[in-house]
Amino acid sequence: MALSLVAFILVAQVILVTADQNRLNKFIFNGDFEIIDLTYPVNENSVYWVNAKKFEFTNKLGLKGKVGSWYATNDYASGEHVGTHLDAPFHFAEHGIKVGDIPVDKLIVPLIIIDMRSKVNDDPNFVLEKHHLDHMLNDNFGKPCAVLVRFGWGKFYHDREQYLGLKSDGSLNFPGISAEVAKWIVESYKNVVAVGVDVASLDPGSSKDYMVHQILLGAGLYQMENVNFGNHTLPDSGCLGIALPMKIAAGTGAPLRLVAMCPKQVPTSFD
Repeated sequence: MALSLVAFILVAQVILVTADQNRLNKFIFNGDFEIIDLTYPVNENSVYWVNAKKFEFTNKLGLKGKVGSWYATNDYASGEHVGTHLDAPFHFAEHGIKVGDIPVDKLIVPLIIIDMRSKVNDDPNFVLEKHHLDHMLNDNFGKPCAVLVRFGWGKFYHDREQYLGLKSDGSLNFPGISAEVAKWIVESYKNVVAVGVDVASLDPGSSKDYMVHQILLGAGLYQMENVNFGNHTLPDSGCLGIALPMKIAAGTGAPLRLVAMCPKQVPTSFD
């Protein structure tokens, strides 16, 4: 009797696991979504923070063997905060966790997109304040999520000086988030695990105290900077974000491969 019950439970578990796998396979292979890369390539043209080491190959090797075989390998050097990258809490919080300690379940979460392009209008002095958000953040019904703010600054990424608003005196000038908004997110949306932007820093370029970094990283969130939206139009919600940094164990930050899995857009008009 006991053995029959155990066998029944095992069979039931196999059926449930198989059903879950079928649902997962259907989701992955049904073609109802598209995968969008939100990452800039890492190369000698990558934007790097003013005191970070620029990415460079320190040694490049390419050898062709006698029978036509090919072998190549490179060494590289780079700061952590170069190109599309992640900031770990430790970056601005002495007792915050480092890159290698960020739980994976916080790196694969739904995305909430805040598109500010029409309000920024290429103004490097724009700062996102609470009054710009004419509706409450869609907080993903209390489930973990990441917020991405789109200023439309990626159009300048090819020109580091313009992208950073770099002046001869070393000062910077580009859009950013206000401390008010950062505090609002931390206090009112406990489920937000990360905030990202398509500029070089969450704080405005002119910031001297980096209060947004202090508030968000101090609260245990991680940050994503230099997000590459390209020409893609992402919905306000409905996309799954996969933010996988290089797992630098003691890193304050790390290069990031950020992708979004979004439902395919159905045309609403036809030419």
